[in-house]
Amino acid sequence: MPRQLLPLLALLAVSTLPLAASLVGNPMLAHVDMREATVWLRTDAAAVVRIQYGEADGGGKHWSLPVETDPAHLNSASLRLTQVEPGKSYSYQVEIDGRLVGERFRFESPPFFHDRTPPPDLRVAVGGAHYAIEDGFEPPYRILGGGYGIFETILEKEPELMIWVGNTAHLRPSDWGSRSGYLKRFAKARSVEELQPLLAAVPHYATWSEADYARPGAGRHDSYRAVAESSFRAFWPQPAEVPLLEGLPTRFQRSDVEFFFLDVRSYRDDLPDSTGLPEILGADQIEWLRSELVRSTATFKLIVAGAPVLNPAKNPANLSFAETEHTRLLQMLRDEKISGLFFLSGGKYYGELTRLVHANSYNLHDLTVGPLTAEPDEDNDELNFFRMPGTSTFERQFALLDFTGPEDARKLTVRVFSMDGNELWSRSIEAAQLQPAD
Repeated sequence: MPRQLLPLLALLAVSTLPLAASLVGNPMLAHVDMREATVWLRTDAAAVVRIQYGEADGGGKHWSLPVETDPAHLNSASLRLTQVEPGKSYSYQVEIDGRLVGERFRFESPPFFHDRTPPPDLRVAVGGAHYAIEDGFEPPYRILGGGYGIFETILEKEPELMIWVGNTAHLRPSDWGSRSGYLKRFAKARSVEELQPLLAAVPHYATWSEADYARPGAGRHDSYRAVAESSFRAFWPQPAEVPLLEGLPTRFQRSDVEFFFLDVRSYRDDLPDSTGLPEILGADQIEWLRSELVRSTATFKLIVAGAPVLNPAKNPANLSFAETEHTRLLQMLRDEKISGLFFLSGGKYYGELTRLVHANSYNLHDLTVGPLTAEPDEDNDELNFFRMPGTSTFERQFALLDFTGPEDARKLTVRVFSMDGNELWSRSIEAAQLQPAD
């Protein structure tokens, strides 16, 4: 063989080798509990991934079990860190095909305080609709997304976890008709550069709303329901899957606050025939919620939904649209004498605090958080006569919920901020105010 051909053959051999996979953006912390944590990540090609982690002060090194990133879900994967113990600081780093890559990040496991110490204070960030601009898909003369520096502002406020209350991806007509469309849109929303530090720093939990699910008004009969759910699960690992219950309801607890996530899409039928009534939550999901609430011993019980729960305006975007079901839900909460209730909702492009006054029980509150980065509404023509004065917000925003105080005098402080971190309004609610009548 002529010598001059050897370099060419060597080059051809190298070019046929598979390229090493890389990490796409930062990993995301998902559920972090006292003895386990979940980390989500995505690579740009199929790969075997692990997480190396250990106590931040240098005490030991552990590895998650290896997982192959899933090509069917854009090479995403969720990994469980099982050597976690309460009240400790951990550092972690991603390994791809045997190579440690990217930065080393940190997380805190919640302390084990039960029957030992008073409940620790807790700060929770809450975000609404997120819209990532994508060249080639935007309408002319409108800017549907922006203000991405809001994620850096949230991180500066040092929350211990973040809750996304729906419309996290903003699917469009280009995305509704294929699995690839769904996944590409979720990936675009996750890839925003300013979001990356926040993803890796605090645990993230999400529920979905209309723009995460399918075309407007879609519910349980939608043809792409299974695609929607598998895509959402691929990008938003859930704390737990509820046995024998469809959709995405779930729950978890941090400090003396328990979070109950409702699914407002999988059971929805707001166009029933003449023999039926509109449904949004479904009887089975309401019964699950009742059972979990009755057993909960948390001081505060936050019900999270991708649609306002207490807004009385008869709009399919509100749970009150299914009037009979809505009445049954509220009556169940009164009958069971559930203490500590507070509702947290999304699905809207403005923010407000709704208060439902009860003559024979305590007042219920529903914080609707407006858009993070999506285009906000300029005004609101809904007749919500339970809206608290001074709480309407028509700009990009986020909320902080602070749970503070001694064990016998706990308090929830709600603050809503602009994208620049300026406080728009605040309210405080004592736990003692959330007690049912005897």
